[in-house]
Order: sequence, then structure tokens, then C-alpha cells
Amino acid sequence: MPITVRVPDTDELQSVADTVAIALLQSPGDDESWAKARPSWESMSSLVAFDVDVDDDGDDTGAPGRGRPVGHVGQFLVETVVPGGAALGTGAVSRVGILPTYRRRGVATRLMEALVADSVERSLPLMSLRASEAVIYERYGFGVAGEYAAIAVDAGRARPVANTAPGMITLLAPEEILDTVIPVYQRCRQQTSVARPGMLVRAQSFWQRYFRPAVERTDGSFVAVHHSPDSDDPDGYVHYDVAWADDPLDGGRGKIHEIFGLSPAVELALWDYLFSIDLVRTWTSWERPVDDLIRCAIADRRAYNIESVTDEQWLRLVDVNRCLTARTFNAVEGGVVLAVTDPLIDANNGSWAIDATGAVATTEPPQFTVDIATISAAYLGGTSWWALDGSGRIDWVDGTDRAEAVVIADRLFASRPLPFCGSFF
Repeated sequence: MPITVRVPDTDELQSVADTVAIALLQSPGDDESWAKARPSWESMSSLVAFDVDVDDDGDDTGAPGRGRPVGHVGQFLVETVVPGGAALGTGAVSRVGILPTYRRRGVATRLMEALVADSVERSLPLMSLRASEAVIYERYGFGVAGEYAAIAVDAGRARPVANTAPGMITLLAPEEILDTVIPVYQRCRQQTSVARPGMLVRAQSFWQRYFRPAVERTDGSFVAVHHSPDSDDPDGYVHYDVAWADDPLDGGRGKIHEIFGLSPAVELALWDYLFSIDLVRTWTSWERPVDDLIRCAIADRRAYNIESVTDEQWLRLVDVNRCLTARTFNAVEGGVVLAVTDPLIDANNGSWAIDATGAVATTEPPQFTVDIATISAAYLGGTSWWALDGSGRIDWVDGTDRAEAVVIADRLFASRPLPFCGSFF
């Protein structure tokens, strides 16, 4: 089976998209849907596995050619906010798929390893992805750095909401949406009181995809903004859908896509607005922070129901030194010296001394060693060293005070609020 991995030509992208659709249990799109999807595909960096003995129509050619696409990996070039507020270049890995007839043949491994090498070539410090299966990506150095909750809230029992900011809520016209919400989001990710590690500096194609239903006024999708009394500029927004339940006697249902405010009080004011919408009895969201602020502000805490908690952001440190030296660590006494092993990137094999002043590469003997997936999981401060140690992910050096080192590492790395990306890619 002669498989070659290369960058696809532009005229091959539609057939590549069809391959990914089949791999992800979907039907290939028609020309109209491709016209909408094409800008997003052209904005990402793609690597494709081609079977060069098969034409794109699946017929055996008997001679090498451009071949049929049988697998794809790609990444959008974005930035990730890390503890302390720095934004690091990130390959947002997406559209990973292999045709079912080509699985278990090493195609995925070739593609993912090539993508990691491509990230090194691009000098990207980080890679990030959302996993359709949770048993695949550790082998390529990814670790779970953040989780999200799927939730449902009873609007009537939730009211009133405490600590809401004064101001006015207005609905945006479709033509106002993107020009309004993008600056608000950018201000939020730079605001230390509300920004979370893991937030992205989003690609333009993300905005167009996320808000297309509201811009095109489909699916009952709307965007509302909050204005403080002393400012003409909005300081928060909520993107949501509303619809009747299957049985109209059950009232309306609302779905929250995202809520961002420049202060916790503004975010709570937007929640209060949602709960006050007539006829909507239940609000759901499939992606909220595990430590969602609204849980502590509603009248009846049990009105907020967590239906599931799932891994959200899988992270891989491509340049361990740049990542560790870019983030801040908490002001605690003591420090740790850790070593990292990475089978794919030689430059990541080394040791770092970490304390409240920061991280520095060192030749000092380490107290413990972790693989690249483990340091990637701990990096944003949401996955505890206590849990990593308890699950056997740390290789301890003889003579190290294990309990003390775990406590110090957790205190140094921990982030509050918890990491949360909130951007599906």
C-alpha cells in the first residue's frame, strides 16, 4: 500500500473534506455546503495521506499519481492564553480522520508525527486539540489540560441572580454582531479578573463559523450585549438560541453558546437576562467551565444541573522551554526540579528548575521525571500534580521527599479560575 503524506493542492481540498466527513461518520457535502466550508479549509494548514495507486474515484490505476486522499490532519494557527496572560502560538489541531478501510495501518501515526514536526518547523510553542476518542492522543504527547461541563438550568428556580452589574441589555442586529463581539472577547481574554488559561486568540474563520446562525438569523439564534451606565461600549455579550420544546406545553428551551463579560458582575447580568426571557423554562449548554461562576450566584444552587464532565482541551508542549518560561507561577515558598522526556522532539528532553520567580533550564539533578504528555496536562494549572502522582504518571528519583514535592508543584502550577478554552475547532 503506497501511502504518501504531503500538503494537498487547493483543487484537492473538497475531496479531502469528503474523506474527513466519511471518517467522522458524516455524509460528504454537496457543492453548496463546500462553498461555505471552503474558506475555513483554506485557512488551515493541512497534511493528507494519499494512496497513490488509487485515483480519487477509487479505481485502481496501476500507476502512481496524485492518488486518493485516505486520511487528513490539519491545524489552524491561533494563540493560547497561558497562566499570567501571555498568548503563545498554537496549532489548533482539527479534522483528524482516516477512512475506515485504511485504519490500523499506521496512517494516523504518520500524519500526527508529521504534524508535530510541522509545528516544530513553524516554531509553534503549543499544539491543542479536541479528541473524539480519549485513548488516541497521549501517544503523540498530548495531555488533558482542561475539562468542560454540559449543563441544564431551571430558569425559574435560578432567579434572582446575585451581584449583577447595573446596565442595559440590547439585542444586536445581524450586521452588528461580528464587529461588536470580537472586540469584547479580545478585551475579556486580556482582563486578568475574567480571562482563563486556555482561551484562544481566535482565527477569523472561527468567528464566522460560530456566529453564522445569528448573522443569518437561522435556528432562533441571537446575540445580546450588556452596556454599563457610564459607557457607550458594550462590556459583555451572550450568544444563544431559543425554540419551543417538542411539546409546547413544556414551554421554551434555550441553548447557550457562550457568555463573556469584562467583569464577573457583567457575566452574571447576562445570565440574569437569559433567566428573565419569557417562556424559556430551561437553559442548556454543552460546554461550560467546570467552576462556572453562575453556580455560586443563583438563588437555588440545585437549579444548575451538571449533566456530564468531559475532557475539553488536549494540549501538547512543542517547545517546553518557551512554554515554561512564558507562564507565571504562584507566589509560594520552595520549588521543584523536574525532567521531561519527549520521544518526538529532542530539544524537549531536559530539566527545569521552577519556583515563584519562574522556570529556567538547568543541569541540576531532577527530583522527578515526567513524559511530555504529563507536563502538557499539568501546564495550564487545571490538572493536579497530586492526581498525576497518584495515577503513576511521575517517575521519582530516590531520596526525593515525594509528598513535599507534590504539594509544592501543585501550589506553583495551580490556576484559578480553572483552564477553559471555550472555542471548538
